[in-house]
Amino acid sequence: MSRNTRSSSGVRGPNSALTEFLRNEGITDAFRERRERERRLGSEPLEEESPEEGASTSTAIEVSPAVTPRVTRRRAAATAVAEVEEVDEEVEEIRSAARKKRRAARRNRGGKRPGDSDSDDYNEDDDPDFSGDDEFGTDNVKKFGEEDTCVECGEIFNLTVYSRFLREKRGYVCENCNEIIKVREKKARANQLTARKRRKKVAQALLNKSEVRIPKLQDICIKKISDNIEDVDVLGDIGQINMIKLSKILSKNRSLNDATVSLFLSPDLKSLEFWDCSNVDSDSFNKIASYCPNLESLTLYMCGQLHNDNLKYYNSNLKNLSELSLNGPFLISEVMWQEFFDESGPKLKKFEVRNTHRFGNDSLISLLENTGSQLTSLKLSRLDGITSAAVYDLIPHYISPSTLTHLELSYPTKEDLISDELIINILAVSGESLISLNLDGCTNLTDTFLLDGIAKFCPNLTHLSIKNLDQITDKGFEKVFNEYSAVNSGGLISVNLTKVTGLGDKAIYSLLKHSAHTLVELSLNSINNITKEFLYQVFTDDHQQYKKKLLKSIKDGEEAEEGEPPLVYFNQIRLPLLTTLDLGFVRAVDDEILSLVGENCPKLSILEVYGDNRCTSRAQIRQGLMVIGRQNDEI
Repeated sequence: MSRNTRSSSGVRGPNSALTEFLRNEGITDAFRERRERERRLGSEPLEEESPEEGASTSTAIEVSPAVTPRVTRRRAAATAVAEVEEVDEEVEEIRSAARKKRRAARRNRGGKRPGDSDSDDYNEDDDPDFSGDDEFGTDNVKKFGEEDTCVECGEIFNLTVYSRFLREKRGYVCENCNEIIKVREKKARANQLTARKRRKKVAQALLNKSEVRIPKLQDICIKKISDNIEDVDVLGDIGQINMIKLSKILSKNRSLNDATVSLFLSPDLKSLEFWDCSNVDSDSFNKIASYCPNLESLTLYMCGQLHNDNLKYYNSNLKNLSELSLNGPFLISEVMWQEFFDESGPKLKKFEVRNTHRFGNDSLISLLENTGSQLTSLKLSRLDGITSAAVYDLIPHYISPSTLTHLELSYPTKEDLISDELIINILAVSGESLISLNLDGCTNLTDTFLLDGIAKFCPNLTHLSIKNLDQITDKGFEKVFNEYSAVNSGGLISVNLTKVTGLGDKAIYSLLKHSAHTLVELSLNSINNITKEFLYQVFTDDHQQYKKKLLKSIKDGEEAEEGEPPLVYFNQIRLPLLTTLDLGFVRAVDDEILSLVGENCPKLSILEVYGDNRCTSRAQIRQGLMVIGRQNDEI
């Protein structure tokens, strides 16, 4: 297409907003040329004569033909000037927008003039260095291809599109300095990555309740073996203890599978523990009985692929099996359970089953009938198939007196299946020999089983777990442990009171007075009735001035101020053997309490404070104490 054809078609290239605006108002290049020509000639625009007063508006003004074109042009020019004056405000707005656009472009390049501001309210008209004709708002800006001085080394170099501008030094750097800066930035990124990995390692250690330290050579070797577990046969016999460690590492990493399970099997093995059998199939479970016919104790957790045939095979091949612990065997039917207990029941002394809906009423009856009299450990947890309280009531009738040492009846499918009466009957039969008692999730229990059961029949109890028992009261618990000293003088080693929300200061104080010298593990998680005053007094020396004044005030009969709790005095409690303490979601715990706990528990190594938002990194923590769960800890 020719140029003339394109022009006649009305197709034009892009124009600026100002050019388009002036053209629409009739202000063209020809008009500006005429104005300039008139200014050079010194001519003045003629004023148009107005009609005389009283003359008819229809009367024509006689004008010489020679003068008419000039007058018309002058009239048009005057009209155009008036129109321009009317739109001066709009033109100024367009120019202001253009200045803002140039200023934004200059900021993107990294350059600023004195007086520049990040605010759009900055007026460039007030800047003496600003020139509207300059593209970038300053005459001193270097262009690509020109020479400039490096702000780092002072060398002269030619600017290119790849030249780097340093905002902090307000200038460009040469290529050599730019390479040095790149190396420096690369090292900084590498250091940041290393620090991030280090924080991740520390966070992982916290979750594992361990410290980041130099590992033992033995642990390094075991870790290396676990990474190359497929070739472990070339090492020969590495010892049973190390094999157990390897098994736990593989279970934790979900690496125990059909290919690796046979590495832990041997004919002389007496005890076997696999804590994660998710990737072990039915055929591999049969290998356990084939390769280890002398097994006496077997623990299989997360054994969802354990089938009826496997249990039947164990029944026929494992003649010495006396301890069986299964977690998640939901493929084994109730009929198969009964067959297993009928044949192998008399040999069992310890039995544990968890997380299955197919272990039902008849299964428990068969277990009690065939092996109840010689059971020393019975653990039943989350068995939705047991739906009758009458079946649980059979337990005290089948167990032998003073034989049971470990008992767990936790998380029944209905809360009314486990009652105070049932627990009291069981403790009356086997309480004298009982060492460990776990009643987690039995929310139907009250203070009664504590007063009439534990406080009377359990002289040797060392481990107690009663999580989520929300009907136990502060007053009842206090009374139990005040009386328990007459029965159990040895004290408890492990106590779990997580979410026993009815307890308070007096209950915990009675527990600490009874078992402070023996406690190793203690969980007070979510017992929000514990006050800071109680914790402060328990972990503060009795000779401290504040406690002396408090004791004197109580003896003098003084009362607390209005709105304050009554004055109560607590003696200092020392916990010399405590190693693990859980104070999560105990809102009274703050930085001051953390420091006091660390000072009064010399062997405490793990302190959990999840949900205690007043525990910060400013707390003074002694060396060797690991505090887990603070919100501001870096992860």
